[in-house]
Amino acid sequence: MFAPMSATRSRPGGPPRASHLRRLMQAGLLLVGLALLLQGCGIYEYFYGRPSQREGQRSDQELLRSAEAALQRHQYEAARKDLTRLMNQYPESDLLATARLTTAKALYLGKKYEEARAEYQRFLDLYPQHEGTDEAHYYLGMCYFRQADTPDRDQSFTRKALDEFDLLLKQMPDSQYAPDARERRAQARRKLAEKELYIGIFYFHRGNYAAAVARFKTLLTQYDAAGLDDQALYYLGESLWRLEQREEARAALERLVQDYSQSEWAAPAAARLGVVLVRTGPPKPKGPGALDRIWQGMKDTWDELADTVKDYSFFR
Repeated sequence: MFAPMSATRSRPGGPPRASHLRRLMQAGLLLVGLALLLQGCGIYEYFYGRPSQREGQRSDQELLRSAEAALQRHQYEAARKDLTRLMNQYPESDLLATARLTTAKALYLGKKYEEARAEYQRFLDLYPQHEGTDEAHYYLGMCYFRQADTPDRDQSFTRKALDEFDLLLKQMPDSQYAPDARERRAQARRKLAEKELYIGIFYFHRGNYAAAVARFKTLLTQYDAAGLDDQALYYLGESLWRLEQREEARAALERLVQDYSQSEWAAPAAARLGVVLVRTGPPKPKGPGALDRIWQGMKDTWDELADTVKDYSFFR
């Protein structure tokens, strides 16, 4: 009367059908996938907290300490890598300004002055009120100072170095960098004075006395006390004498004889004026000779090496 039941249908109390087992397995896999997905979402952090730091990732403090240690070992590229990681991995860190300033220092110590200048300027633009601005201005000036050429070449970098040292000494006179900035400032002014003297003498020997006068006057008004006033006064007086401007020429030569009587240039000035030279005061040393220039070159090299250690807290 009734058709017999299919042989595949489960009897009451018997094992589940194969299709039902497949559905259970698919549901289980779906749940596992959702759980893995939630680990990367905020929901997971809400219920289970923030995942632990990835193995091998260092904190911002650790990266900064590692960079400073690398600088002390003169491993400037390694230091920059740590600092770059700090700035990339922790863009909201309180150590960001220090990291950028230290990056500039690593570039400077590695003698990459162009890159160091850009980094110091970027630091000053981003953190104009930071306590390290005196360091930034000092080393920005030093970058220009290190790149400056000899007095017979262009002195644009020397002028920019002088501007940075002047700014530091005017706005931050109590800075730890002020004493060295004063010494560097004097050296920069001397080099600029030498440039004016070099060009003035060049014009003088070619008979262009008017152009020579302009250079010597610039030296005496802008770079007085740079140690070249006596020579500038002599050539100024001689240039004016040959331009038939005798009164002004006498004034320059008389000033030389009176104020710099011990100078090697005082005797020819007195001869031009027809007066007896009376030397007073201590002898004025002549310009640097060969040994002096060698010694100065060695001193400059030592100063540059000393820059690698002078500002680390380890050596303070």
